[in-house]
Amino acid sequence: MNLQSAIEEFLIDQQVRGNSSKTLKYYRQTMGVFREFAGDIALVEITLLLCKRYYIHLSQRKIASTTMQSYVKALRAFLSWCFSEGYIVENIPSRLKLPKAQRKVIDVLTDDEIRRLFACFNLRDWYGIRNYAMCALMLDSGLRLNEVVSLEWGGVHVPEGYAIVNGKGNKQRIVPLGLQSKKVLIRYLGALSMKHTIEDEKAALFVKDEQTPIKQSTVESLFRKLKRKAGIPRLRPHLLRHSFATRYLENGGDVYSLQQILGHTSLDMVRRYVHQTPSKTIACFPQFSPLG
Repeated sequence: MNLQSAIEEFLIDQQVRGNSSKTLKYYRQTMGVFREFAGDIALVEITLLLCKRYYIHLSQRKIASTTMQSYVKALRAFLSWCFSEGYIVENIPSRLKLPKAQRKVIDVLTDDEIRRLFACFNLRDWYGIRNYAMCALMLDSGLRLNEVVSLEWGGVHVPEGYAIVNGKGNKQRIVPLGLQSKKVLIRYLGALSMKHTIEDEKAALFVKDEQTPIKQSTVESLFRKLKRKAGIPRLRPHLLRHSFATRYLENGGDVYSLQQILGHTSLDMVRRYVHQTPSKTIACFPQFSPLG
């Protein structure tokens, strides 16, 4: 089998597994770069040496270390699939190490920036209430942009204090709701029920008008306006998620429950936030010290 045919079959397999369109786009793009480098060669011609040459090729393109790591990670996933399918006889990924990526400091919102952000919403206006609720869920519960957009009417349990979220890979998880989120959701649900009757529990929670679900582009457009209005040039939806995770640990939350809330499959992603809270760790150390 040639490389191009294998890539197409690999993408179909990823789709069958239920991976998101974003994941499919990632594999299509990254494997397209490898296909461009190697040509449409037979799979048996892919060797560890060729993969190392590919890494050198990427390094000469002067791309970020995290981007290089992403390309190599995709190649490893593809070759692992080829090995499991019996298309190649050597387990190349076991010998192909990921390049070291620079660890960047995770940016978070300051208290003043949070106040400025939420001061932008007019809570006398239906759209203002809706937009406040969406941002509150990102900051107060750590939801991703696509998770907010895909929230269903029947998945939000305000009295019980939780929401059922459709996360990456179509995996559902339970996310707790903070007090402010519960307050604004009650207000939003009340305003929404006055506009029309909701009968389908699968109906989208956040809508544009009547019962038309919002799209990611709607929220992205909102954040471009908020960026200017709040005077926070770096503002983006994921910044709210980073801010939630960091504040959660600062306020005494543990990494294991944070992993469940964020929907990460491993602790590796969550550990990034631990490095953001050294001052809080030092301040809290006396109460956890064995001798203290």
